[in-house]
Amino acid sequence: MVSALILTFIFTSGISLALRSKAPTEIKDEEFFGFLTLVALAGIFVGAFNCSLLLLYSHLKTEIPAPIYIVCFVYSFFACVNMGYQDALLAMNNLKLATIFDFTTVAVQIATMTFFITLSQTSLIISVFIAFIFSYALISFATSSIFLNSFQFNFSLLSTGVRSIIKLSRQQHLFGIANGLVDRVDRFLIGLILPIGVLAKYALLSSIISFARFFPDAAVKLNLLRHHQGKAKKGISSDLGTIIIIVIAGLAFAVCAQLFIKFIFGDLWLLPLSVGFLFVAQEVLRGNYQVKAVQLIALGGKSEISKISVLLILLSLSLITFGSFVFGILGVPIAMVCVYLILTLRITRVLKKVTSVG
Repeated sequence: MVSALILTFIFTSGISLALRSKAPTEIKDEEFFGFLTLVALAGIFVGAFNCSLLLLYSHLKTEIPAPIYIVCFVYSFFACVNMGYQDALLAMNNLKLATIFDFTTVAVQIATMTFFITLSQTSLIISVFIAFIFSYALISFATSSIFLNSFQFNFSLLSTGVRSIIKLSRQQHLFGIANGLVDRVDRFLIGLILPIGVLAKYALLSSIISFARFFPDAAVKLNLLRHHQGKAKKGISSDLGTIIIIVIAGLAFAVCAQLFIKFIFGDLWLLPLSVGFLFVAQEVLRGNYQVKAVQLIALGGKSEISKISVLLILLSLSLITFGSFVFGILGVPIAMVCVYLILTLRITRVLKKVTSVG
């Protein structure tokens, strides 16, 4: 599931940013149709590539039963298509419908998984996969029907639309890949370097704490949406009081996450509290970096953000690998805190230069 998300970001982030960076009135029907086609093709590549990675993982770590490869392909395909089509809704400036579909996806997942667990006819992992696949497929088909009723599709112009989207995505592809890759590569590397039990504990803690990333993610999407609409591109100012409140709230959230794990899952699933604190710091710095990155893109600094994105990938892969070998699980959030501190300083300097030139 982690590698499916990483591959989805790699294959679709550039074309998604290319579509969303244009005003809805400027998007041609053939470009929109070309984007939807590229997303569907990306879903096939993601499914095939993810099955190959699963086969490699089976040889390196734990043997994987053959039916799981079919589940892997179907899950990967619909996860990719669902994410791409949700971005298409944002490009249409239909934020309300995209939000409704996001909540519906989660609600369907919870209801479906609860139903299958209650039946006791399937294992927990199969119930999880069925819930995810069903929700992604349902929302993907619902989104597709909306597109079919909203645009006039001309198959003779399909190749033109595909070429146009690919051309537009060249300068923004690295930024999308970097954010998507770094967002999940920590779990991927932990699974290869550290024991599976450590990965399970880290995934549980990080998933709970990641609920707080809704706020910086929402800020990034709203900033990008305002940029598409041609509105003023203002940064998010923060004083010392705001920073103190964020730090206190983050520490309290990390403690609450640990207490929740302790009472619901037991002491066996607990990681050191320091890992939770560092992960909260990582999320805060990540959100701040992405907001600044969107500001830089809005100001026309696409070449600068590409260089910073390359640095983000290289620093993350090298520091997480080094930190995992030297400090164990504690080294992962330490590495990412260092990465986002370095890149925040870098992007802040670039923003000052671009603003002064402007």
